[in-house]
Amino acid sequence: MLDFLRNAALVLKGDHPVLGINARNRTLVYRENSRRHYPLADDKLRTKEILKAAGVPVPETLGTFSWMHELGRVESTLGKLTDFVIKPAQGKAGNGILVIVDRRDGRWLDAGGNTWDTDGITRHIGDIIFGNYAHGLSDQALIEERLVQASLFGEERFPGLPDIRVITHRGRPVMAMLRIPTAASGGKANLHQGAVGVGLDLDTGMTTYACHQGRFLTHHPDGRWRLIGRKLQAWDRILDMGRLTAAAMPLGYLGIDLALDSRRGPLVLEVNVRPGLEIQNANLEGLEPLVADPVHMGGKGGAE
Repeated sequence: MLDFLRNAALVLKGDHPVLGINARNRTLVYRENSRRHYPLADDKLRTKEILKAAGVPVPETLGTFSWMHELGRVESTLGKLTDFVIKPAQGKAGNGILVIVDRRDGRWLDAGGNTWDTDGITRHIGDIIFGNYAHGLSDQALIEERLVQASLFGEERFPGLPDIRVITHRGRPVMAMLRIPTAASGGKANLHQGAVGVGLDLDTGMTTYACHQGRFLTHHPDGRWRLIGRKLQAWDRILDMGRLTAAAMPLGYLGIDLALDSRRGPLVLEVNVRPGLEIQNANLEGLEPLVADPVHMGGKGGAE
């Protein structure tokens, strides 16, 4: 393991320059993404409308709540549903997402084992509308179908719903990773909350490296599932959906999040105009040469 960590440091410090946040903002986010188009990606409902029109599969919307006076219809809208997901339309980092997996004796059960009655669900939707998860701005609550985790590699089922982040530059996938929830992340595929990041080889869909809270590892920290050297299912289709999504959005640099549903296959969950940089750690590779512009980034390569 020590040799593995030494080699990892050499890769990142050697021939694969890491892209820092200032360089990302200066040469990619601000240059490739016009600010007037940010709302198309920041608002999940608008994103879904654009992608559906382009033929890109997305989770089904079961309902929306935009105003406080609409809270009176929570029971009539959700009362017949056994499972669903509530999301802030403009939420970030998975905040405000509530995954309901079952209903028993008139109460809903979430993915963490907590029970919710109608009043609790109504308060949560009200918090979303009020802007608690959108930096104080008024927001919409989306009710979506709950995706059921498909097999990623074999028979294993990981906690929560893993997702795949694909970075595209000028319509071309340049880096990807699998994000797998843990008990620490509360079932959410968010690295800051404790999920595992697993690098993916773009050509093959094979897992290459894995990192968790600053440590490199070879197995999932909860179930000890092997993470390295495994081929992700439906990889060619996932990359094609990344390209279709990038083509549908008027933005040159994107982080596209997808999930594998057991019934519908790959679906696009959302897109990001400011994707995080932890994906470099998961791949032990820097983004800089992969998105290099010969004019703006020192003459290193070129974007096709």
